[in-house]
Amino acid sequence: MHWKLEVTCWIPAAETTMMRRCFLVILIALLTFQSTIASEPTLDTLLQTFHEYSGATLVFHRDELPPGRYHDVLKPLDESGKALAAAICLQEAKMYPPRYLEEVGLKTVGVFAACASKRTSDRNRPYDKQLGGYRYFGVYNGTDAIAAALYSEGQLALTFHHEIFHHVDATVDGETASWQLSSDDAFYRAAISGSRPYVAPPIAGDDLVALRQRCFGLTLKDAVSEYAAKNPREDQAETARHLMSMLPNALVQLTDQPELAGSQRIMHVLREYEQSVPDGPGIDWFVDVALQRAHHDLSRLTTDQLVVHLKDYADGGESGYDGVADDPRGARIALQAIVRVSPDSVTAQQASDFVRLATEITGALLKQRIRPDRSDQRFDIWGREEADGVNYTLRRDIVRFGKDAKRLKWIARIHQQGSDVSNSQLTRAQLKNLRLLARYYMFIRSGWSVTDGTQDVFESTRQTFLNSLVDDNDSVYTQLKTRAYPELATQISPEGHFLSAVDSM
Repeated sequence: MHWKLEVTCWIPAAETTMMRRCFLVILIALLTFQSTIASEPTLDTLLQTFHEYSGATLVFHRDELPPGRYHDVLKPLDESGKALAAAICLQEAKMYPPRYLEEVGLKTVGVFAACASKRTSDRNRPYDKQLGGYRYFGVYNGTDAIAAALYSEGQLALTFHHEIFHHVDATVDGETASWQLSSDDAFYRAAISGSRPYVAPPIAGDDLVALRQRCFGLTLKDAVSEYAAKNPREDQAETARHLMSMLPNALVQLTDQPELAGSQRIMHVLREYEQSVPDGPGIDWFVDVALQRAHHDLSRLTTDQLVVHLKDYADGGESGYDGVADDPRGARIALQAIVRVSPDSVTAQQASDFVRLATEITGALLKQRIRPDRSDQRFDIWGREEADGVNYTLRRDIVRFGKDAKRLKWIARIHQQGSDVSNSQLTRAQLKNLRLLARYYMFIRSGWSVTDGTQDVFESTRQTFLNSLVDDNDSVYTQLKTRAYPELATQISPEGHFLSAVDSM
């Protein structure tokens, strides 16, 4: 494009100056426009970024899909449609943790201009003469891939999450099996009927305030759509796409109206995401996404680099950066990264480093938050009571401590075979943390009333700690499983040894 500006001699000087200014404005705008066009990512870049972030491959041709059941008609996209689809899928994939799709075993995402089946028993599907079949939005192949249509930008985003959830629903602790699609249906029905409801996951008070500011009043009272009535699997997948598209609203209603059938649906879906892989994304992850908080992507670090990164958190500030105190969220993300490292790819020394550093960081996270004094008698309590008398920040903290203990057990299970850290050492570390938590509970009870809901959170976390012990003969668990917090506070030594009731008197 060429620009030409001619100024004749009879134009007054003031107007000449004005024209020069206009020319500069136009020139700057043109250069900015050209720079924007030049910086737009190419299709190849989008595909590469999608694969690097999610671990899955984005494809646009039927023959690129892995074997499985798909619709009869998968109409290909043109080049502009491919670029748009890639941009949408990349944006939506970033609502999940880095490499999450790979971790749950979803290898391929296919996007097409249309999906249609020549035969269908679904009366809700319109017949499209041009496609020669009944038009669908997407499909899950039952093992490792999904295919979705791009009819509109918003629709593709919803279909992306709907179909991905079908795979999440079939996956537990990283193992995918078709029978698991229906294994949770009884729990799902019990929750939404109210006979066995889920307890709302705690969200910190400050986060709740920020989430409320992003809400626009939409509450899921019951099922998302008529299509959800087809079966529990579709009901859950529809709930998942609602959750991911209305994240701030969905999270807030869990606190405000947990008794709603819609809220129970959302809680079940959140549970599925969390249990799909070891240390799967929980409420904290989705709160961060809803509040658009940047998250650390450690998936590209080498094993040696990850060890160095972990040492920054575990050295107690010796390097001049007390990582756990300054960045507890980053410390937890670093621990999650250990869970995602294959044990076959690490040396014995690296495995030992993983388990040892994870043990140190887990203990540091607890101490950093509750801040015990030298006698382990006084502590800090975060948050404040809301109008309903509940300190949601405190509840969130207690749940986090339990997840930290569970994560440490996962790390030991994955990497301990090549490590020189013994089961007894890990058990003592977990018990040291449990003792502090028990004393924290006693400190709170001594000065404040504890609501039934908060008491339930403490009890659930106590059980999580006990389930996270790795003692070979289970003797410690057997002796401790009936102990309440007051007993744990006195019957576990500062070194993590369990004392009998007589010894502790």
